[in-house]
Amino acid sequence: MSEEKQIDNDPERTLLTLDQLSQTIEVMTNVVNRLRQHLSEQLRAQAEAAKLARELAERAAESDAEQEATGKTATKKAEQQAAGKSGGKAQSKDSFVVEIKQQDSDPDRKNSKTLH
Repeated sequence: MSEEKQIDNDPERTLLTLDQLSQTIEVMTNVVNRLRQHLSEQLRAQAEAAKLARELAERAAESDAEQEATGKTATKKAEQQAAGKSGGKAQSKDSFVVEIKQQDSDPDRKNSKTLH
């Protein structure tokens, strides 16, 4: 038993174990730092994607609002023009006919090649 206690209490062995623990801690610290960096990059990319999506949604909403406003303005102008034309006069509607016909194709041409 005395030999076992000497082996367990050997200072050189203890130093070696401490060195191994120190190296293990360094490796684990590096791993943790790389994981933090990777996670930070992912979070940054997600934030940028969300910001871009919000900007696109805002632009689309602004575009829709502009188109709606333009449509309302055009409708109001058309209504005003219609009201101005009919203002007190009897409404008359002009009608017209559009004729669409297909042109006949050219008659078959004679072949200009001569075979001998």
